[in-house]
Parts: sequence; C-alpha cells; structure tokens
Amino acid sequence: MMQKIVDKPIKIDLHIHSVVSSHKDGKKVSNNTVENIPLLVSKLKENGIDMCAITDHDRFGYSMYQALKSHEGKELLKVLPGVEFSVNFDGKKVIHIVTIFDDSNEEKVKNIENILNDGLGKEKYKNGAFSREDYFLILKEIGLDFVMIAHQKKSPMSTQKPHKADVLTLGRDKFNELLFLEYFDAYEFRQRDNEVFNKKYSIDQDVKDKMRFVTGSDCHDWNWYPNSEDKNDDIGFTYLKALPTVKGLVMAITDNHRINYTGSFWGQGKYLDELKIKINGKTNVIPMSRGINVIIGDNSIGKSLLLHELTSEREISSNTKLKRGYEKYISDNGIEILTKIDEKDIFKFNYQGQIREIFEDVNLKADKYLAEFFPNEINASSYRKPVEREFNRLYRLIEKRFEYEDSINQLLPLTILDEDELEKELVLGIELETVDISELQKLVEKLEAIIDELTKEIIPNKALEDGDKERLQSEVEYFELIHKKYSDKYEKAKLERTKRNAFNTALKRFKRKYSERQTDAQNRHNAFAEDRKILAENISNLVKTRLSFEDYKCQIDEIAVKPEVNPVDTFLFVSKISVEKVDEKYIKEVISSVLKRNHKLELNTLTRKELKDSITRYPNDIEDPLEAFKAKITSRLDNDFKPIKAITENGKDVYTDLSAGFNSRIYFKLLSGEEKNKGIYIIDQPEDHISQKAIKEDVLDQFRNMAKRRQVIMVTHNPQFIVNLDVDNVVFLSKNEEFSVQSGALEYEDNKYSILQIVADNIDGGIYTIQQRVKRYEKNL
Repeated sequence: MMQKIVDKPIKIDLHIHSVVSSHKDGKKVSNNTVENIPLLVSKLKENGIDMCAITDHDRFGYSMYQALKSHEGKELLKVLPGVEFSVNFDGKKVIHIVTIFDDSNEEKVKNIENILNDGLGKEKYKNGAFSREDYFLILKEIGLDFVMIAHQKKSPMSTQKPHKADVLTLGRDKFNELLFLEYFDAYEFRQRDNEVFNKKYSIDQDVKDKMRFVTGSDCHDWNWYPNSEDKNDDIGFTYLKALPTVKGLVMAITDNHRINYTGSFWGQGKYLDELKIKINGKTNVIPMSRGINVIIGDNSIGKSLLLHELTSEREISSNTKLKRGYEKYISDNGIEILTKIDEKDIFKFNYQGQIREIFEDVNLKADKYLAEFFPNEINASSYRKPVEREFNRLYRLIEKRFEYEDSINQLLPLTILDEDELEKELVLGIELETVDISELQKLVEKLEAIIDELTKEIIPNKALEDGDKERLQSEVEYFELIHKKYSDKYEKAKLERTKRNAFNTALKRFKRKYSERQTDAQNRHNAFAEDRKILAENISNLVKTRLSFEDYKCQIDEIAVKPEVNPVDTFLFVSKISVEKVDEKYIKEVISSVLKRNHKLELNTLTRKELKDSITRYPNDIEDPLEAFKAKITSRLDNDFKPIKAITENGKDVYTDLSAGFNSRIYFKLLSGEEKNKGIYIIDQPEDHISQKAIKEDVLDQFRNMAKRRQVIMVTHNPQFIVNLDVDNVVFLSKNEEFSVQSGALEYEDNKYSILQIVADNIDGGIYTIQQRVKRYEKNL
C-alpha cells in the first residue's frame, strides 16, 4: 500500500543523459547503455537518490526508461519519463528545457519515442532545436501532463556570460518576463555555490514564490556520476517534501516551500505520529505528519469534537452542556477516540473564537503565553494624582460657593427690642468657633506613607545602588524629623479642638440651666444679644467670602503620558492608559463629559439646583449634587487611568487600536517565532476574523514558520489554509450511512479517493484555489 503522507523527503535527480543523446553528445555518453543501467542504479543508490529521470536531448529511449523503471520500488522509489528539449525562443537563442512527464499511461509514455524519433518531433526538429510553437505542439501530441524545468546553469546573479543553453541567454528582460508570467515550473542549476546567490536573487527581486530552483546532475558519463566527468562538480542535490509520484512532483515543484537542499523540513519537537479512531468497533489508524495536519468536513460532523477529545476535553471541562453534547454525538455514531495527547506535549490549544476573546479582554488575561512579553504595568497613579489635585481644588471652590449660599439661607431674622428692653440686656457669651485640622491630619498621614514606602519598598530594592541607598536613608531621617514636627502640631491642634468643644458644651449646659432661672424678658434679652452678635459676624464673613469669589481656571501642568513598552519582533507590547496627555484640555473634556450639552460651571453664580440640573444622567441614589458631580468625575477617572495591555506595530502610535484580524496576525506571528517550547500547536479555525488578503500575505507564512518547529493540527473551512498553505496531511471526516475518515497528503490518491478531489468537492472555493495553484498549464490534478 502506498504511503499516505510524506514521512521523509525524497532526493531527486531529473537530469541524467544516456546513449540516446549521442546525436548531440557523441562519445561522452557512449558508456551509458541499457546494459550499464545497473551501474547507474548503484551510483544513484550510493548518492541516496529516491526519484530520478533520464532526460536525453530531444529524444526518448523507451527501452532505456523501462530498464531503469524496473528498479522502481526496489533500489529506487520512483522513475519518471523525461526529455531535455532544445527550444528556439526568439529565432536565435536556444535554451534547454527539462520536461518530465506523467507515467500513469504506459501507452502514451511508450508513444513519446515514436513522436520524437520518427513522427512530429522528427518533422519539426530543425537546426538542432524546436521552435517554441512546435515544442508545445509536440507536448500536446504526447498528451501527458508535464513539468517544465528551464536550464539555468549559472545563477541569475552571475556577472559571467550565461551558459549557451541558459534561459538568461534570452536577455534579462525576457528572463524577467518569463519569470513573472510563471512560464516555467522551476529553474535548474548545478553547482552548490549557486544556491546562496539564487536565494539572494529571489529575495532581492521579490520573486521567492515564483522562482523555484532545483538541481540536476546533467551527468553524461555514469562512471563519474553525479559529475560530468573525472572531476568534482560539487553537486548539491535537491530534496522535495512530496510523495514519490508525478502529482507529488507537481505539487512540490510549484511551491518553493517544498524544495530545499538539506532534506530538513520539520523541527525536532513533540508530535503525534498517528491518530486512532474506532468506528463501530473497527479501528482506523490515520498517519499524522510532523508538519501541518488539517481536519476538514461538513459542519457539525465533529471536527471540533475531535480536537477536544484529543486533548481529553480539558478546554471544555467546565462547559457541562457542550461536554454532554459531545458525549451524545460520540455515542450515537459509535465513535471512540483512542488517541490522547499528553498535556505536557501541547504547546497551545486555541479553541474556536478564543483568539478574539483574548484580545477583547482589556488586559489580555486570557492567554498566559502573551503575558511574558508585556512590560511592567504603567504607574497610572502618578498621572492620576495631579488630575485629582486639580479636581479637589475645583471641588473646594464649589463647596465655598455652596457654603456662601447656605450661609445666606441660614441668616435668621432679628427682632429689634425697644430701648428699655435693650438696657436690660445680659449677654452670656457665644460659642467658640472650632478649628479645621483636616489638612494637618492629611499632611501627617502623607509623611507616614512616604516614610513607609522608602523604608519598606524603595531602600530594600536590590536594584538600588549602595550610594543611593545611603542617601535615601538620610532622607528618611529628615522625613522622620518633619513628621515629628507636624505630628506634634497635630496633637496640639486636636487638644485645642477638644478644649473648645468642652467649653462650648459647658456653655450650652450653663445657658440651659441659667435660662431656667430667668424671666422670659431676661431670656429674650440674652437671645437678642447673642443673635445680634452672631448675625454681625456672619454678615462680615459673607462679605469677605463674596469678595474672595473667583471663577474656576485650570492650573494643571501639562504632562505627557509615557506608556511602558517592550519591543518584540516587529511589535510593541504596551502597558498604557487611555489618556495620552494630562493638561487643561483634558480637564475641561472630563468636566464637559459629566455635564449636559451646552451646560457650563459658572462658579460665581452656581447653586446646588443649577449643578444638579447640569449633571448628565443624574444618579438617583445621591442627594447632594456636589457628591454626584464627584462620583461622576471619579468614575470617568477610574476608566481613563485604568492600566491597559495592548499590542501594536513597532513604529506606529501605541494608542492605535488594531482590528480583530490584525490581532490574530500578531498572535500567529509571535507563535511562529516561539523556539523554546517544542510542543504541538492545536487550533480550531484560524481563519476567523482574518481577511483573505491578510491570510495570503501574512498568515500562511506564519504557519509555515510554525511548522518548521512543531507539529500543527487544525480544523479549517478555508481553502487557502489547505491548498495554498500546502499542508502535509488532510484528514476528512464524513458521514453517509456511517461515520468515516479519509486522509493523506494533498497529492495522495488511490482507487477509492483523491485528497485534492475531496478538497475541491467539500471546501467552498476549493476547486478555484486548486486551479490557481496549478494554473501554469492547467495540469489535470
């Protein structure tokens, strides 16, 4: 049975000559006969070649092909038919095109010899070459799918004169034209040194996805294979990540990611080598690739269920309803997932929609992996404190205005006594005014907090240098002296307040007892005298207060907020607040946000009623409008100065909000660069919230990079994540009468099913994506 996935790369040489090329190469190929095929096979085996082709100049030797083909499945994995065509492109320059054919139709393969040696090929062969038109006419006559590999012996970057059969002999403009038309499937080079220059050229010209390079020995004497003769040509063989079939060759040769010169396509991380599913008592064993495995199928077929079952349902353990639904589905369909992935072998599992949830969380708490990239949290309080001080100043001005309003309202009417009554007046005295010591209390508490922070947090900090530590210790001593000074003042003030309160209490008690012994006239005289004195003092204070009124003017200094940032890859991990700058404009904007439209604070005339009427969505549970105003401001500040975690592109404004799709691209890029953890990455529908353009331009490469380090298992409905990502294994879940599983590499097919056909039939846009992938020659895949 043919293998379903690529478990090891195949080493290829598709450019070997035999005696059939003697009409051009003469004695150079005289040793390469059918009888000497065992010699070639031994040389190929010695060099580890898995797939090969004899490609003679403009001729095909069927018996030679058959002799080599007889070793297929023994010393060699695959032998393909091929011809090196000489093609006259512009009437002057002849280039060589190694053309490899499909071997599935033996009669058509056998007929290649008749067409080239005696039929249309012989008729069209003029001056040692075919015209471009005749070349394609012959290919049509042969009627087999083919792969075109243009001969380009030297690197496109070489300053030396191109080899006479190289594509570059057509000139740089024509070379670029053919390249951008994707005219050829690949370009062949020989020397190992060219690899570096070829890669540089493809990067510099931004044609990496179009310019696929493969090596060919171009061996003309099998005795010296892989060299042309008795000298070391330093051949660097090409490895393909492909099944050893024509379809595998086509899929590999049309995607540069499937081609390299070391045979290393996968990382050394943990991986699941097979997936066992029991269906109605029969165990299905599904080979799993070390690269990218996708699970596809109809909606509600159980794709997400499979991922959760593989991970022992850890992600849905708390979702009782979903868990019961999965268990019922499994039971109803006679399914048992026999394979479980150990938690320590999993790098990450992102269930459907989880990436969106991660970035919707204001602090990105949903993902531990991201946490290590974030800087220390921004010190939001250092920016909030000056704002609060400014608003406290505003509150005091409003309080002062309201106290004035209250004092006017509290002025009592004074009944004037006649002169006789005035002469009988006896004044017992008025209560002493109590002293406000709250500011002293705040100062003492603040000094205590500073001393506590210095002694318990700053000085013990290991990052603090000894010299600075000594200096701060002396500062602590100074603060302690200041603290004692004001603590003493505070204690004296408290004592004085206590005395005054005691005096006032005693005076009130004395007045009550004294009034009991007085006549009504005497009591009236005393009350009048006290009221008159209090009224005079209140009027005097009101005048002073009225003269001191001022409208509110913001006095805050401008402070630019500096977010904490940590550059990672091409991104900035940010701890910020939503405020960019603290200044007068910000203060005014906050005030405006809690007031109704077109309402302003006019402190000279402001009343409690006016403030209450001005506050937007006035809270029903607060009676005092100033307290309601404070609550609104505090709520706004709580929101504005709440630390936020964010990610943005390096070089862009850290306050720029990113789209959900861009967030996913950030996430995948970071995961693709992770090297420490070699566990398996499992994801359900990575295409969610990402545009097709973004998938094509960014995300596919990110998953390719991921697959170099770890096994990836995903559920997807997007054809780009299957065909264009060129996944290593497709697992198709379906249900007709019963549940079934089919799997294999994209190029896998047998007499029951073809993976590409499954993709075309079951994924929206699948057929179109496949056609785009192989659009060069409308290959019949």
